[in-house]
Amino acid sequence: MRQEICTKGVLARKIKQKLHVGRLSKNDHDLIRGIIASKYMARQYFKNVVHPTEAAWSARSYERFEEIFITNYLDGILKKKQVTFVDAGSGPGRYLLLLGSKIGINSCRDLKKNPETGRLYQYDKNYEKNLRYVIGIDYSEEMILHSTRLLKKYGLGPLLNKKIFPVTGIAQNFNLNKKMLDGTHKVIVCTFQTLGNQENAELQVQMLKSMKKLALPHGTIIVSVFNKKLFKDFGLKKFYGREVKRTVGEIVASKQDVENAILRTSKGVYSKWFSKDDLEELFCRANIPKYKIMDAKSLQPIGGYEEYLKAEEQRKDVFPRAIVGMAQI
Repeated sequence: MRQEICTKGVLARKIKQKLHVGRLSKNDHDLIRGIIASKYMARQYFKNVVHPTEAAWSARSYERFEEIFITNYLDGILKKKQVTFVDAGSGPGRYLLLLGSKIGINSCRDLKKNPETGRLYQYDKNYEKNLRYVIGIDYSEEMILHSTRLLKKYGLGPLLNKKIFPVTGIAQNFNLNKKMLDGTHKVIVCTFQTLGNQENAELQVQMLKSMKKLALPHGTIIVSVFNKKLFKDFGLKKFYGREVKRTVGEIVASKQDVENAILRTSKGVYSKWFSKDDLEELFCRANIPKYKIMDAKSLQPIGGYEEYLKAEEQRKDVFPRAIVGMAQI
């Protein structure tokens, strides 16, 4: 299976051949900026931003909602269909660990025993039976290497390159062997502002187009980004503080663009925040049909995980800063 997963395209060849940066297109150059920024964050990103019990609450509460939103959807579809799950921009492998814990009965023991996380990370026979593959794509080799180390640390080594695949690749130009995935419903996700970390609107549209291609002929796309209404007061003052700031770097004051809800940090991280209309425009440009864009007015609390994220925490800590897009392909 691993041999059938590959990245193709001009960027990979240009980097391999060490061509001069001046010869790169703007999109290629912007992708490289993102790759370089991610390189310096791999180890700290999991601990300070992603870890299910230790990360900063400002990040963790948002990620928790994404996790229960996605697993709630998977719980239903895995009762009826086989699924291939693809995380576009997988970072240190948050979903690879989460879904791997549901496949591997003896994996992630600390998280299974923890009363706060145990229900979400528990083994589920439907996941073991019907979740055929879990694939994480990230353009940072360092992130992929670190996610591989984490999978082994949490007891998921036996599933590596059999059911769980962390893969270095450019999500905007990524190819899967369709014949091997025949008969599965593809669930393609891009969460926690990853779409907004793409350096320009064209790259954002290309990522959505790639997700659509991966989802065909039968699949679901789920995208989660930050709401620009809270950019000034939450993004600039609260979210990028403390643990998160130590990981992604200080906000570079000269790059703050409140009008367009764009910032860059001292470690090179780019972040564009969105309105509901902004995300809808990107879905339209990517020719994604039958989509639904949700914000604080339409998002609904998900029950069953109160020990992990209470309904009032979803309404207070997540919904005001979340924009979620979902489409059936």
